[in-house]
Amino acid sequence: MRSRGDCRTSGLGCTLRVRAFLATLGCLALLLSGNPTAHAADVPLGTDTFPCPDDLRPRTEFWLRIFSEFGRTEKVLHDNRYPWIIYEVIDVYGLDRDQAKDKEKIRIAYYEQTLDDMATKPAAQFSKDQKRIAALLSSIPDEARFTRAKDRLRTQTGIRENFEAGLRRSGRYLGFIHQELAEAGVPAEIAFLPHVESSFNASIRSHAGAVGLWQFTRGAGRNYMTIESDIDERRDPYAATRAAANYLKNSHNKLGSWPLAVVSYNYGLAGVRRAMNQLRTDDISAVLHGYDGPRFGFASQNFYCEFLAAIEIGRNPERYFPDLVLDPTEFPMEFRLDQYVKMSTLADAMGISLEEMKSWNPALGSSYVKGDRWIPKGHVVRLPMNINSPGELFATIPLEDRRDRPPTPRGHKVVRGDTLSKIAQRYRVSLAELRAANGIHNQDRIFPGQVLVLP
Repeated sequence: MRSRGDCRTSGLGCTLRVRAFLATLGCLALLLSGNPTAHAADVPLGTDTFPCPDDLRPRTEFWLRIFSEFGRTEKVLHDNRYPWIIYEVIDVYGLDRDQAKDKEKIRIAYYEQTLDDMATKPAAQFSKDQKRIAALLSSIPDEARFTRAKDRLRTQTGIRENFEAGLRRSGRYLGFIHQELAEAGVPAEIAFLPHVESSFNASIRSHAGAVGLWQFTRGAGRNYMTIESDIDERRDPYAATRAAANYLKNSHNKLGSWPLAVVSYNYGLAGVRRAMNQLRTDDISAVLHGYDGPRFGFASQNFYCEFLAAIEIGRNPERYFPDLVLDPTEFPMEFRLDQYVKMSTLADAMGISLEEMKSWNPALGSSYVKGDRWIPKGHVVRLPMNINSPGELFATIPLEDRRDRPPTPRGHKVVRGDTLSKIAQRYRVSLAELRAANGIHNQDRIFPGQVLVLP
């Protein structure tokens, strides 16, 4: 195989050579895939819009197994560049987290030592287990095969239980999602992307600060929805669905490829453009296998194949999870406010509890639930479909409880040098209460001119 440096300069000729090599690798990979489930080995993968080329099939089958075969007490020890090469499955049932990590480290150390040993002696002297490992790696096109394999050891926890739970939850949202995707002109298969992002858990927050069903970061989300003082539409599965559809449509328009638009959802639009320009191709396989750019690591390289696996299971859930029953579909009613109002006042007028109003409108944070802030004029609230004539019900609210101008909250205008802890001390409120009132979660970032609500 030519180096990636060659590919950067030799254009289409190199791209064709890369594709030819990948086709060969795909055939070889089928022989290296261990014991794929009967489902994975027999079913067609991909769709017309989101194809699964032969060289991506083993990688996609790996994720099918992670999603549907291996559970949370199974650590799959595999090669991070060729993930379908599975050395063993480590059983950590009954172990606490530290014990599981210790067992995992012991098994990784075993393979590191074994591969080191294999690199220093002839194959005729291999032990039985070393012969097994050599067979797994026999067609890998690397020099210093065993030494390099030692550096590529990785474990992946099975997520069968999480995926099954996500399938159940998806029933609630799929009707709305398919409707929104169709209206936006986005392929229907995108409806299964939340399986990869959040397992259809609308309240989840990642370590990187991505939020909600579609896992938008704050920076990316602000381009497509409202994210401001204690209003965060990333938490609203319906608003976030529209945002995801718009993001992917925009990415497709700029990249000219739906598969690469999906990759951009993980790696970013600029990153995928850089990969396409560097390799001079829009071929999904060539990009995934040939690009070696900044932060294009295991997650980005595998994101598209995870998505293909999610499509397969999402379209055929009974094949992988027999007797599964999806949650019933829910379509919210949308009602645009023409005045400011407290959430509790609006809930009373609509004949529902404050808790139910909160559950339908998760974008509104604790300051709105507690009544420290009034829901803004023009905001679209979501209500149960069984509410008749919400406009007429809204009109029954006394005039003093609905206003054309925002009520002035008790607040503090931030000046240069202020910190959240200093402000909390000044007004003798707890830091936790001040954070909650202003929807500040992980980092105490404030800026001059910002008005903080005081609890």
